[in-house]
Amino acid sequence: MILIICYDKNMKAIKKILKKLYSIVCICLLLSVMLVCFVQAGESDIKENSVIFCAAFGDSIAKGYGGRGSEDLKSYSELLAEKISEETGRCAECRKHAKNGLDSARLNSVIFDTDDAVSDMEAADILTLTIGANDLMQEFKGAAQEVLGTERKFVSAYDAMDALMEGVEENPLLIMKVLDVLNNWDYDDFEEHWVLAMERISAHRKESSQLIVTNIYNPVSGFELPGSMNQIVDDIILNMNEIMYQYAKEYDYYVVDLFASDICNYLQEDGLHPNQEGQEKIASLVLEKVDTGRFMGEPEKEIKEEPRPERTVRQRFSLWNVFGPVPFLLAALFLLMVVLLVLWRGIRKRKKP
Repeated sequence: MILIICYDKNMKAIKKILKKLYSIVCICLLLSVMLVCFVQAGESDIKENSVIFCAAFGDSIAKGYGGRGSEDLKSYSELLAEKISEETGRCAECRKHAKNGLDSARLNSVIFDTDDAVSDMEAADILTLTIGANDLMQEFKGAAQEVLGTERKFVSAYDAMDALMEGVEENPLLIMKVLDVLNNWDYDDFEEHWVLAMERISAHRKESSQLIVTNIYNPVSGFELPGSMNQIVDDIILNMNEIMYQYAKEYDYYVVDLFASDICNYLQEDGLHPNQEGQEKIASLVLEKVDTGRFMGEPEKEIKEEPRPERTVRQRFSLWNVFGPVPFLLAALFLLMVVLLVLWRGIRKRKKP
């Protein structure tokens, strides 16, 4: 009997202990679940409220150049951040790494070598790049120096253009040399620097980041240049743009086609840089290449890829396709006058007694 009583007492004690342990385990499980839910909710809130970071790289267009003696404009990258913020309902921030007069070589040696630029590449959700126009300008100024046989340092491409026009007015045949020099520009240097820039960006950008580059537009497309210079400048720009398209898939970026846009209707008085309306135009075109749905948990946006332009074939220029029939008509007229003069003199000699 004593053993049975002791057994009953022990069982009751064990049951009480088990009940307490069960309660403790349930409470622990409940707290764990609540903690996990709280952490996930906190992470979700942080993700929804986190800043969308944009990093802009490039030349004076990316910087928002406002003209000599004027304040810089609100650049397209800053406007892009504002538009993204409006679409997503999240705060968007933009940091610029852009300089006036920057070409592709100095982009790699000056901008991308800074710790700030590398840090922003690593943190950016969206990266934009505008480069190449100054490569074209430097080449044009070099061509002007070669054609005119001068060591004069031209302030701008327009300064070089004015000098060339003066030279052509004095010697119209000089246009042939201008076309030959421009037509034989070697694109290898630009391509090398472009690929290096893409390598630098790819080495640091996040896997989830989006990279958008703008191609080069022709600011002198509306000018009446002598001979076939309009066509030559167009061909040079198209070939530079073709290099950008060529590496788009390999380095995972989209190209914004400014060349085919009406951006040239929105330029400043210098005829080169976009005005504020032009910067707005570029921002809208860039936004079309940004998948804002990624920041809102929406399905991936289908982004239209611009068709890659074909590399233009180097043209051969002659007096006929540069100046048309006018020089030949004048030459023929001159020869005709010479012939008539000779005949007239011959007739006069015969009439003399």
